Amino acid sequence: MAEIKIPARAQRTDDEAPTKTQLQRQLRETRASMTETVEDIKEIATEQYKSVKETVDGVLNFREQFQNEPLVWSLGALSAGFALGYTMGYAHKEMKGSKGKHSEVSAFANSLVDELSTVGKSMVMPNLNVRIKQLFGFDFSDLLEEIGDAGKSIGRKPATRKLGKKKKAKSRSKDKRK
Repeated sequence: MAEIKIPARAQRTDDEAPTKTQLQRQLRETRASMTETVEDIKEIATEQYKSVKETVDGVLNFREQFQNEPLVWSLGALSAGFALGYTMGYAHKEMKGSKGKHSEVSAFANSLVDELSTVGKSMVMPNLNVRIKQLFGFDFSDLLEEIGDAGKSIGRKPATRKLGKKKKAKSRSKDKRK
């Protein structure tokens, strides 16, 4: 069998047996050492908790961050909006170009646009319209409707009338007289 080695400290003979006072002293030293270690651990954990809390609070407090760096946040939001809009527009264009074939990206783009439209119309636009009306004195939703109507009429071809043979002849003779 393998021989078990016992540390030198633990190997004592009956002559060297520690006295009760020595054991009590060792016990007090061990308790003090453990108490000191636990206090050190608590102190380190508390410092780390405070550090993490400050970092998270700083990141999650968007209002304060925006007040400190409004230009950076505005440019970031503009960039994110542009990237999202460009991606959605490209996916939508791709879907219209492919007849009958719908990719997952275009399906996602359409569903996202529908959801954003619903949220925008129900939550964002009413509040935005009230604020713009207070600040600038005009109705933003009416302006958007006018822009939308103008865009629809620009995209259409003007209606052409078919002239009868008599009307064509009359219009030609008028043109020749002039």
